Amino acid sequence: MVTKFMQDEQWEQLKENLKGRFTVEEETQEDIIAHTQDGEVKQGFADVLIIQTPFGRIKLARENRPVVLDKKFIYSHRAGQAARTEYTFSDTEFSHKLKVYLYDENSDGWKEIDANAILGQ
Repeated sequence: MVTKFMQDEQWEQLKENLKGRFTVEEETQEDIIAHTQDGEVKQGFADVLIIQTPFGRIKLARENRPVVLDKKFIYSHRAGQAARTEYTFSDTEFSHKLKVYLYDENSDGWKEIDANAILGQ
């Protein structure tokens, strides 16, 4: 699967193009939650747009995650203890990635598809 990196202007332009051509079912913002050894941690958010097309329902999710500034490996010298990794994230810089999903009626769920195939690139 190929995901597409997308800047703010490109995302807004894509949304406007899609809204002009297709019926928008839903436009929301969702938290991206990761499961870590410290519990659930918010690692950014996703702008989500669900549209109805001739191909079926399509969901576009633009993931916005803070840029990793530093990564530290913390090792335990005791037997049976696992090593862990600590990350330092930027408060101002974000990376943006677009993922595209097609609704699968058979499994009643979303299936990720190639973003470049849908966007014609």
